[in-house]
Amino acid sequence: MIIRSVRHRGLKRLIEDNQIKGIRSDLVNRIRNIITALILADDMAAFRNSAPPGWRVHQLSGDRQDTWSVSTSGNWRITFIEKDGHIDLLDLEDYH
Repeated sequence: MIIRSVRHRGLKRLIEDNQIKGIRSDLVNRIRNIITALILADDMAAFRNSAPPGWRVHQLSGDRQDTWSVSTSGNWRITFIEKDGHIDLLDLEDYH
């Protein structure tokens, strides 16, 4: 899938320049793995099927029902909206 927009500045730096400033050091490797899997996946079904159970890939509900969530650690999640093979509003957030 193609990443079209990134909200989190640290995540954007990691993707574009491989710089980890703005991301907790204990999350960097897991975030890299998740981003790599997202980019390599053909669609959300392929991503969900290949994701380890610990990533807890799921769609949110309520007013964020179009948003997907992938667990990184504790309350921290990578969230994004997927549409037609594109990833928008990619974010790293503590949404709990």
